[in-house]
Amino acid sequence: MYDIIIVGGGAAGLMAAKILSAGGKKILLLEAKKDLGGRIYRVENFSTPAEGGAEFIHGNLKTTLSLLKEANVKKENVKGQVCRLENGKWKANNNIVPHWDSLLKQMQDCKEDMTVNDFLQYFFHEKKYDVLRRQFTKYVEGYDAADTNNTSIFAIRKEMEGEDEGQYRPQAGYMALIDFLKDECLKCNAKIKTGEPVLQITREKNVEVITSLAKYSCRKIIIAVPLGVLQCSFTGKEIINFPNCLTDHIDAAKTIGNGGVIKFLMEFDKAFWLDKKFLNEKNIPPPSYILTDALVPTWWTQYPSANPLLTGWLAGPASYKMKNYSEKELKEIAIESLSAIFSMPVADLETRSKVSKIINWINEPYILGGYSYTTILTEKARRLLIQPVEDSFYFAGEYVAKNSLSTVDAALQSGKEVAEKILKDK
Repeated sequence: MYDIIIVGGGAAGLMAAKILSAGGKKILLLEAKKDLGGRIYRVENFSTPAEGGAEFIHGNLKTTLSLLKEANVKKENVKGQVCRLENGKWKANNNIVPHWDSLLKQMQDCKEDMTVNDFLQYFFHEKKYDVLRRQFTKYVEGYDAADTNNTSIFAIRKEMEGEDEGQYRPQAGYMALIDFLKDECLKCNAKIKTGEPVLQITREKNVEVITSLAKYSCRKIIIAVPLGVLQCSFTGKEIINFPNCLTDHIDAAKTIGNGGVIKFLMEFDKAFWLDKKFLNEKNIPPPSYILTDALVPTWWTQYPSANPLLTGWLAGPASYKMKNYSEKELKEIAIESLSAIFSMPVADLETRSKVSKIINWINEPYILGGYSYTTILTEKARRLLIQPVEDSFYFAGEYVAKNSLSTVDAALQSGKEVAEKILKDK
Protein backbone atom coordinates (compact mmCIF):
# COMPACT_ATOMS: atom_id res chain seq x y z
CA MET A 1 0.00 0.00 0.00
CA TYR A 2 1.37 3.36 -1.06
CA ASP A 3 0.44 6.71 0.42
CA ILE A 4 0.34 8.26 -3.05
CA ILE A 5 0.67 6.94 -6.58
CA ILE A 6 1.61 9.46 -9.24
CA VAL A 7 0.65 8.62 -12.82
CA GLY A 8 3.00 10.40 -15.22
CA GLY A 9 6.74 11.00 -15.05
CA GLY A 10 6.95 14.42 -16.67
CA ALA A 11 7.88 17.66 -14.92
CA ALA A 12 4.61 17.88 -12.94
CA GLY A 13 4.67 14.29 -11.70
CA LEU A 14 8.35 14.37 -10.75
CA MET A 15 8.03 17.71 -8.95
CA ALA A 16 5.13 16.36 -6.90
CA ALA A 17 7.05 13.14 -6.18
CA LYS A 18 10.12 15.09 -5.02
CA ILE A 19 8.16 17.19 -2.52
CA LEU A 20 5.94 14.39 -1.25
CA SER A 21 8.76 11.88 -0.79
CA ALA A 22 10.79 14.53 1.04
CA GLY A 23 7.71 15.02 3.21
CA GLY A 24 7.87 11.39 4.30
CA LYS A 25 5.20 9.95 2.02
CA LYS A 26 5.53 6.49 0.51
CA ILE A 27 5.47 7.25 -3.21
CA LEU A 28 5.15 5.21 -6.40
CA LEU A 29 5.55 7.04 -9.69
CA LEU A 30 4.38 5.21 -12.82
CA GLU A 31 5.47 6.31 -16.30
CA ALA A 32 4.13 4.67 -19.45
CA LYS A 33 7.15 5.50 -21.61
CA LYS A 34 10.56 3.93 -21.08
CA ASP A 35 12.08 7.32 -20.18
CA LEU A 36 11.06 10.04 -17.75
CA GLY A 37 10.51 13.61 -18.86
CA GLY A 38 7.29 13.63 -20.85
CA ARG A 39 7.66 16.40 -23.42
CA ILE A 40 11.18 17.07 -22.17
CA TYR A 41 13.25 14.87 -24.43
CA ARG A 42 16.99 14.79 -25.03
CA VAL A 43 18.09 13.58 -28.49
CA GLU A 44 21.56 12.06 -28.23
CA ASN A 45 22.63 11.26 -31.79
CA PHE A 46 23.68 14.82 -32.65
CA SER A 47 27.15 16.32 -32.23
CA THR A 48 25.85 17.74 -28.95
CA PRO A 49 22.60 16.68 -27.25
CA ALA A 50 19.59 18.41 -28.78
CA GLU A 51 16.18 19.23 -27.33
CA GLY A 52 13.40 17.25 -28.96
CA GLY A 53 10.80 18.88 -26.75
CA ALA A 54 10.82 21.83 -24.35
CA GLU A 55 13.86 24.06 -24.91
CA PHE A 56 13.39 27.65 -23.72
CA ILE A 57 12.72 29.48 -20.47
CA HIS A 58 10.27 32.21 -21.47
CA GLY A 59 10.91 34.96 -18.93
CA ASN A 60 11.87 35.20 -15.29
CA LEU A 61 9.87 32.24 -14.06
CA LYS A 62 10.04 31.81 -10.31
CA THR A 63 9.46 28.06 -10.04
CA THR A 64 11.84 27.16 -12.87
CA LEU A 65 14.62 29.50 -11.78
CA SER A 66 14.35 28.27 -8.19
CA LEU A 67 14.70 24.67 -9.34
CA LEU A 68 17.63 25.57 -11.63
CA LYS A 69 19.40 27.07 -8.63
CA GLU A 70 18.66 24.06 -6.45
CA ALA A 71 19.92 21.69 -9.17
CA ASN A 72 22.97 23.90 -9.84
CA VAL A 73 22.01 24.20 -13.52
CA LYS A 74 22.94 27.51 -15.11
CA LYS A 75 20.82 29.34 -17.66
CA GLU A 76 22.09 31.16 -20.74
CA ASN A 77 20.61 34.10 -22.60
CA VAL A 78 19.18 33.61 -26.07
CA LYS A 79 21.09 36.06 -28.25
CA GLY A 80 20.80 37.22 -31.83
CA GLN A 81 17.76 38.77 -33.44
CA VAL A 82 14.49 37.68 -34.95
CA CYS A 83 14.77 37.86 -38.73
CA ARG A 84 11.91 37.62 -41.19
CA LEU A 85 11.76 36.47 -44.79
CA GLU A 86 8.71 37.98 -46.48
CA ASN A 87 8.10 37.95 -50.23
CA GLY A 88 11.73 37.02 -50.84
CA LYS A 89 13.09 39.91 -48.75
CA TRP A 90 15.02 39.54 -45.49
CA LYS A 91 14.62 42.00 -42.66
CA ALA A 92 15.46 42.21 -38.99
CA ASN A 93 12.41 42.25 -36.77
CA ASN A 94 12.37 45.99 -36.23
CA ASN A 95 9.55 46.56 -38.67
CA ILE A 96 6.23 47.01 -36.92
CA VAL A 97 3.27 45.22 -38.48
CA PRO A 98 0.82 47.85 -39.78
CA HIS A 99 -1.83 48.79 -37.19
CA TRP A 100 -0.10 46.69 -34.48
CA ASP A 101 -0.47 49.50 -31.93
CA SER A 102 -4.19 49.64 -32.67
CA LEU A 103 -4.44 45.93 -32.03
CA LEU A 104 -2.64 46.20 -28.68
CA LYS A 105 -4.86 49.09 -27.59
CA GLN A 106 -8.04 47.27 -28.60
CA MET A 107 -6.90 44.20 -26.68
CA GLN A 108 -6.38 46.35 -23.58
CA ASP A 109 -9.79 47.96 -23.98
CA CYS A 110 -11.58 44.65 -24.54
CA LYS A 111 -14.07 44.09 -21.70
CA GLU A 112 -15.48 40.70 -22.66
CA ASP A 113 -13.48 37.60 -23.52
CA MET A 114 -13.91 36.15 -26.99
CA THR A 115 -11.97 33.98 -29.39
CA VAL A 116 -9.04 35.48 -31.27
CA ASN A 117 -10.85 34.95 -34.56
CA ASP A 118 -14.01 36.69 -33.33
CA PHE A 119 -11.88 39.55 -31.97
CA LEU A 120 -10.17 40.06 -35.34
CA GLN A 121 -13.40 39.77 -37.32
CA TYR A 122 -15.24 42.20 -35.04
CA PHE A 123 -12.62 44.92 -34.62
CA PHE A 124 -10.27 44.45 -37.58
CA HIS A 125 -12.43 43.10 -40.41
CA GLU A 126 -11.62 45.83 -42.95
CA LYS A 127 -9.33 45.12 -45.89
CA LYS A 128 -6.70 47.56 -44.61
CA TYR A 129 -6.14 45.12 -41.71
CA ASP A 130 -5.43 42.11 -43.95
CA VAL A 131 -1.71 42.01 -43.06
CA LEU A 132 -2.43 42.54 -39.36
CA ARG A 133 -4.95 39.68 -39.25
CA ARG A 134 -2.58 37.36 -41.08
CA GLN A 135 0.44 38.16 -38.90
CA PHE A 136 -1.46 38.00 -35.61
CA THR A 137 -3.03 34.68 -36.59
CA LYS A 138 0.42 33.30 -37.48
CA TYR A 139 1.73 34.45 -34.09
CA VAL A 140 -1.04 32.71 -32.13
CA GLU A 141 -0.89 29.53 -34.19
CA GLY A 142 2.90 29.35 -34.07
CA TYR A 143 3.81 30.48 -30.57
CA ASP A 144 0.76 29.13 -28.74
CA ALA A 145 0.21 26.09 -31.00
CA ALA A 146 -3.39 27.25 -30.91
CA ASP A 147 -6.46 27.39 -33.11
CA THR A 148 -7.66 31.00 -33.32
CA ASN A 149 -11.24 29.76 -33.60
CA ASN A 150 -10.99 28.58 -29.97
CA THR A 151 -8.27 30.68 -28.32
CA SER A 152 -9.14 33.22 -25.64
CA ILE A 153 -8.12 36.78 -26.52
CA PHE A 154 -7.75 37.54 -22.79
CA ALA A 155 -5.16 34.75 -22.52
CA ILE A 156 -3.18 36.12 -25.47
CA ARG A 157 -3.34 39.60 -23.95
CA LYS A 158 -1.91 38.31 -20.68
CA GLU A 159 0.82 36.42 -22.53
CA MET A 160 1.88 39.46 -24.55
CA GLU A 161 2.11 41.61 -21.43
CA GLY A 162 5.05 39.46 -20.29
CA GLU A 163 6.90 39.41 -23.61
CA ASP A 164 9.56 41.93 -22.62
CA GLU A 165 11.17 39.54 -20.15
CA GLY A 166 14.37 37.72 -21.08
CA GLN A 167 14.54 34.45 -23.00
CA TYR A 168 16.89 31.73 -21.79
CA ARG A 169 17.92 28.11 -22.18
CA PRO A 170 19.12 25.78 -19.41
CA GLN A 171 22.80 25.35 -20.30
CA ALA A 172 22.71 21.61 -19.75
CA GLY A 173 19.24 21.26 -21.27
CA TYR A 174 15.94 20.65 -19.51
CA MET A 175 16.80 16.98 -19.05
CA ALA A 176 19.26 18.06 -16.35
CA LEU A 177 16.25 19.15 -14.29
CA ILE A 178 14.48 15.85 -14.91
CA ASP A 179 17.59 13.93 -13.83
CA PHE A 180 17.85 16.09 -10.70
CA LEU A 181 14.20 15.54 -9.77
CA LYS A 182 14.57 11.80 -10.29
CA ASP A 183 17.68 11.64 -8.10
CA GLU A 184 15.99 13.64 -5.33
CA CYS A 185 13.01 11.28 -5.40
CA LEU A 186 15.23 8.21 -5.17
CA LYS A 187 17.16 9.73 -2.27
CA CYS A 188 13.88 9.88 -0.36
CA ASN A 189 12.99 6.28 -1.21
CA ALA A 190 10.32 7.03 -3.80
CA LYS A 191 9.80 4.14 -6.18
CA ILE A 192 9.84 4.98 -9.90
CA LYS A 193 8.70 2.53 -12.58
CA THR A 194 9.00 3.33 -16.29
CA GLY A 195 7.65 1.45 -19.28
CA GLU A 196 4.55 0.53 -17.27
CA PRO A 197 1.38 2.11 -18.71
CA VAL A 198 -1.60 2.56 -16.42
CA LEU A 199 -4.66 0.92 -17.93
CA GLN A 200 -7.33 1.46 -15.28
CA ILE A 201 -7.95 3.37 -12.07
CA THR A 202 -10.74 2.22 -9.77
CA ARG A 203 -12.16 3.28 -6.43
CA GLU A 204 -12.78 0.47 -3.95
CA LYS A 205 -11.88 0.80 -0.28
CA ASN A 206 -8.67 2.40 -1.50
CA VAL A 207 -7.62 3.64 -4.92
CA GLU A 208 -6.58 0.74 -7.15
CA VAL A 209 -4.26 1.24 -10.11
CA ILE A 210 -4.03 -1.49 -12.74
CA THR A 211 -1.06 -1.33 -15.12
CA SER A 212 0.17 -3.51 -17.95
CA LEU A 213 2.21 -5.46 -15.39
CA ALA A 214 0.62 -5.29 -11.95
CA LYS A 215 -2.03 -3.90 -9.61
CA TYR A 216 -1.24 -1.35 -6.89
CA SER A 217 -3.18 0.22 -4.03
CA CYS A 218 -2.87 3.70 -2.56
CA ARG A 219 -4.68 6.19 -0.38
CA LYS A 220 -4.36 9.09 -2.84
CA ILE A 221 -3.49 9.40 -6.51
CA ILE A 222 -2.14 12.27 -8.60
CA ILE A 223 -3.02 12.07 -12.29
CA ALA A 224 -0.21 13.96 -14.04
CA VAL A 225 -0.62 12.71 -17.59
CA PRO A 226 -0.54 14.98 -20.67
CA LEU A 227 -3.78 16.67 -21.67
CA GLY A 228 -3.97 14.54 -24.83
CA VAL A 229 -4.29 11.40 -22.70
CA LEU A 230 -7.29 12.86 -20.87
CA GLN A 231 -8.83 13.96 -24.16
CA CYS A 232 -8.16 10.82 -26.19
CA SER A 233 -11.72 9.52 -25.73
CA PHE A 234 -12.46 12.07 -28.49
CA THR A 235 -11.11 9.35 -30.80
CA GLY A 236 -12.92 6.54 -29.01
CA LYS A 237 -9.61 5.04 -27.87
CA GLU A 238 -9.20 5.70 -24.17
CA ILE A 239 -5.70 5.00 -22.86
CA ILE A 240 -6.73 4.96 -19.20
CA ASN A 241 -10.11 3.82 -17.91
CA PHE A 242 -11.00 6.34 -15.19
CA PRO A 243 -13.61 5.84 -12.44
CA ASN A 244 -17.03 7.45 -12.82
CA CYS A 245 -16.32 9.89 -10.00
CA LEU A 246 -13.86 11.68 -12.33
CA THR A 247 -16.28 12.13 -15.24
CA ASP A 248 -16.82 15.86 -14.60
CA HIS A 249 -13.07 16.48 -14.36
CA ILE A 250 -12.32 14.55 -17.55
CA ASP A 251 -15.11 16.40 -19.37
CA ALA A 252 -13.68 19.71 -18.13
CA ALA A 253 -10.21 18.76 -19.45
CA LYS A 254 -11.75 18.28 -22.89
CA THR A 255 -12.67 21.98 -23.02
CA ILE A 256 -8.99 23.03 -22.80
CA GLY A 257 -7.16 23.53 -26.08
CA ASN A 258 -4.59 20.86 -26.98
CA GLY A 259 -2.08 22.34 -29.40
CA GLY A 260 -0.23 20.30 -31.97
CA VAL A 261 3.54 20.51 -32.47
CA ILE A 262 5.98 18.88 -34.89
CA LYS A 263 9.62 19.70 -34.20
CA PHE A 264 12.41 19.34 -36.77
CA LEU A 265 16.05 18.96 -35.75
CA MET A 266 18.42 19.35 -38.70
CA GLU A 267 22.21 19.32 -38.25
CA PHE A 268 24.42 20.35 -41.16
CA ASP A 269 28.14 20.33 -41.92
CA LYS A 270 28.41 23.98 -40.82
CA ALA A 271 26.23 26.87 -39.69
CA PHE A 272 25.90 28.45 -43.15
CA TRP A 273 23.27 30.86 -41.79
CA LEU A 274 26.08 32.58 -39.85
CA ASP A 275 28.42 32.99 -42.83
CA LYS A 276 29.46 36.63 -43.17
CA LYS A 277 28.79 36.50 -46.90
CA PHE A 278 25.20 35.40 -46.30
CA LEU A 279 24.59 37.97 -43.55
CA ASN A 280 26.08 40.82 -45.58
CA GLU A 281 24.18 39.83 -48.70
CA LYS A 282 20.86 39.75 -46.83
CA ASN A 283 21.80 42.76 -44.66
CA ILE A 284 20.72 41.06 -41.45
CA PRO A 285 22.39 40.43 -38.06
CA PRO A 286 23.10 36.87 -36.87
CA PRO A 287 19.65 35.35 -36.47
CA SER A 288 18.30 33.59 -33.42
CA TYR A 289 14.82 33.04 -34.91
CA ILE A 290 13.89 32.96 -38.60
CA LEU A 291 10.21 33.56 -39.41
CA THR A 292 9.00 32.79 -42.94
CA ASP A 293 6.02 31.77 -45.06
CA ALA A 294 7.49 28.35 -45.86
CA LEU A 295 5.62 25.11 -45.12
CA VAL A 296 7.77 24.78 -42.01
CA PRO A 297 7.66 28.49 -41.23
CA THR A 298 9.66 28.95 -38.02
CA TRP A 299 13.31 28.02 -37.47
CA TRP A 300 15.83 28.88 -34.82
CA THR A 301 19.57 28.63 -34.48
CA GLN A 302 21.90 27.95 -31.56
CA TYR A 303 23.41 31.46 -31.76
CA PRO A 304 25.72 32.66 -30.25
CA SER A 305 26.98 29.07 -30.58
CA ALA A 306 28.15 28.08 -34.06
CA ASN A 307 26.64 24.63 -33.53
CA PRO A 308 25.31 23.73 -37.03
CA LEU A 309 21.85 22.79 -35.77
CA LEU A 310 18.68 24.33 -37.17
CA THR A 311 15.42 23.65 -35.35
CA GLY A 312 12.16 23.85 -37.27
CA TRP A 313 8.77 24.39 -35.68
CA LEU A 314 5.35 23.58 -37.07
CA ALA A 315 2.49 24.19 -34.65
CA GLY A 316 -1.23 24.72 -34.38
CA PRO A 317 -3.73 23.73 -37.10
CA ALA A 318 -0.96 23.34 -39.70
CA SER A 319 0.68 20.60 -37.63
CA TYR A 320 -2.57 18.65 -37.38
CA LYS A 321 -2.85 18.69 -41.18
CA MET A 322 0.50 16.88 -41.35
CA LYS A 323 0.14 14.70 -38.26
CA ASN A 324 -0.06 11.46 -40.24
CA TYR A 325 2.88 12.20 -42.54
CA SER A 326 5.80 9.80 -42.31
CA GLU A 327 9.15 10.99 -40.98
CA LYS A 328 10.53 10.71 -44.53
CA GLU A 329 7.75 12.95 -45.87
CA LEU A 330 8.22 15.47 -43.07
CA LYS A 331 11.98 15.60 -43.67
CA GLU A 332 11.38 16.27 -47.37
CA ILE A 333 9.06 19.15 -46.44
CA ALA A 334 11.69 20.52 -44.04
CA ILE A 335 14.43 20.40 -46.68
CA GLU A 336 12.14 22.01 -49.26
CA SER A 337 11.32 24.76 -46.76
CA LEU A 338 15.01 25.43 -46.06
CA SER A 339 15.71 25.39 -49.81
CA ALA A 340 13.14 28.16 -50.30
CA ILE A 341 14.37 30.12 -47.28
CA PHE A 342 18.10 30.05 -48.06
CA SER A 343 17.84 29.85 -51.89
CA MET A 344 19.88 26.65 -51.85
CA PRO A 345 19.24 23.60 -54.04
CA VAL A 346 17.56 20.69 -52.29
CA ALA A 347 20.38 18.38 -53.40
CA ASP A 348 22.98 20.63 -51.73
CA LEU A 349 21.05 20.69 -48.46
CA GLU A 350 20.62 16.91 -48.53
CA THR A 351 24.37 16.51 -49.06
CA ARG A 352 25.18 18.89 -46.24
CA SER A 353 22.66 17.36 -43.85
CA LYS A 354 24.46 15.15 -41.32
CA VAL A 355 21.82 14.17 -38.77
CA SER A 356 18.10 14.79 -38.52
CA LYS A 357 15.29 13.91 -36.17
CA ILE A 358 11.63 14.80 -36.41
CA ILE A 359 9.42 14.58 -33.34
CA ASN A 360 5.71 14.50 -34.08
CA TRP A 361 4.27 15.18 -30.64
CA ILE A 362 0.69 14.78 -31.87
CA ASN A 363 1.24 11.09 -32.61
CA GLU A 364 3.75 10.41 -29.85
CA PRO A 365 2.29 7.54 -27.74
CA TYR A 366 1.15 8.57 -24.25
CA ILE A 367 1.63 12.29 -25.17
CA LEU A 368 -0.81 13.04 -28.02
CA GLY A 369 -0.16 16.76 -28.42
CA GLY A 370 2.26 19.62 -27.96
CA TYR A 371 0.98 21.76 -25.10
CA SER A 372 -2.26 23.31 -23.97
CA TYR A 373 -3.73 26.67 -24.88
CA THR A 374 -6.47 28.66 -23.22
CA THR A 375 -9.98 28.58 -24.67
CA ILE A 376 -12.97 30.55 -23.45
CA LEU A 377 -13.86 27.63 -21.16
CA THR A 378 -10.37 26.86 -19.86
CA GLU A 379 -10.44 28.96 -16.67
CA LYS A 380 -13.66 27.27 -15.57
CA ALA A 381 -12.08 23.88 -16.31
CA ARG A 382 -8.96 24.74 -14.31
CA ARG A 383 -11.01 25.80 -11.29
CA LEU A 384 -12.58 22.34 -11.28
CA LEU A 385 -9.38 20.41 -12.00
CA ILE A 386 -7.55 21.85 -9.00
CA GLN A 387 -10.30 20.54 -6.72
CA PRO A 388 -9.60 17.01 -5.39
CA VAL A 389 -12.28 14.36 -5.73
CA GLU A 390 -13.26 12.37 -2.62
CA ASP A 391 -10.07 13.60 -0.97
CA SER A 392 -8.25 10.96 -3.02
CA PHE A 393 -7.96 12.02 -6.67
CA TYR A 394 -5.80 14.98 -7.74
CA PHE A 395 -4.78 16.36 -11.13
CA ALA A 396 -1.48 18.02 -12.07
CA GLY A 397 0.01 19.22 -15.34
CA GLU A 398 0.86 22.32 -17.34
CA TYR A 399 -2.80 22.64 -18.40
CA VAL A 400 -3.89 22.94 -14.74
CA ALA A 401 -1.64 25.80 -13.58
CA LYS A 402 -3.29 29.22 -13.63
CA ASN A 403 -0.50 31.74 -13.36
CA SER A 404 2.34 30.57 -15.59
CA LEU A 405 2.66 31.28 -19.30
CA SER A 406 5.45 28.75 -19.88
CA THR A 407 4.68 25.06 -20.25
CA VAL A 408 7.53 23.60 -18.18
CA ASP A 409 7.16 26.22 -15.47
CA ALA A 410 3.41 25.61 -15.41
CA ALA A 411 3.98 21.87 -15.01
CA LEU A 412 6.49 22.38 -12.20
CA GLN A 413 4.20 24.88 -10.49
CA SER A 414 1.23 22.53 -10.75
CA GLY A 415 3.17 19.59 -9.30
CA LYS A 416 4.44 21.78 -6.46
CA GLU A 417 0.99 23.11 -5.62
CA VAL A 418 -0.74 19.74 -5.56
CA ALA A 419 2.02 18.21 -3.41
CA GLU A 420 1.90 21.07 -0.91
CA LYS A 421 -1.90 20.78 -0.75
CA ILE A 422 -1.68 17.08 0.09
CA LEU A 423 0.94 17.67 2.78
CA LYS A 424 -1.06 20.54 4.26
CA ASP A 425 -4.28 18.52 4.40
CA LYS A 426 -2.76 15.45 6.03
